[in-house]
Amino acid sequence: MQDWSIPLASATAAFLALVVWRVRPALPWGQGRHTRREALRAASALIEAAPSDHARALALCDAADVVGKSLAGSANATGLYLRAVRADPGSIEVVQRATAGLANRPRALESLLWRHLGVSAWTGASIPAVRASLDALRVLYEGRLRNTARARALAHARDSLERT
Repeated sequence: MQDWSIPLASATAAFLALVVWRVRPALPWGQGRHTRREALRAASALIEAAPSDHARALALCDAADVVGKSLAGSANATGLYLRAVRADPGSIEVVQRATAGLANRPRALESLLWRHLGVSAWTGASIPAVRASLDALRVLYEGRLRNTARARALAHARDSLERT
C-alpha cells in the first residue's frame, strides 16, 4: 500500500460510517416498524370500510399520521392528507389535522392548502374549512415562507369571507 492511500482509506471509512449513522432512522429494521405497519393496516381497513366521506377522510388522516412519523414517509403522508381533503373538502377537522401533520414541511402544506382552496366551495357549509385554510396559509406566509404580500392578501380574503 502506498503512503497516501492509508489516510484516504480511513477518510472513506469514516465517511461511510457517518452516512450509515445519518440514514439509520430510514432503514427498514428500525424500532417500532411492526407497530407502525399494524397501525397502517388498521387505518387502511378503516378507509375501505368507511360509511361516509367524512369518516373516510378521518381514516385517511389517521393513516397519514402513522405514515408521517417515519422519516421516509412524509411524501406519502402528503398524498394521504390530499386524498382526505378531496374526500371531505368542507371539514375543518381535516384541514386542522393536515396543518398539524405537515407543520414541518411548509412547501407541502402550502401546496395542500392551495389545492383545498381550489377544490372547496367558498359558500355554505364549507366556509369554516375555507377560513381555516386561509388562516393556515396566512400564518405560513407570515412565518416560515416569509411573504408578507400574500399574508395580507389572505387576511383580506378571510375578512371578506366573514362579511358574506
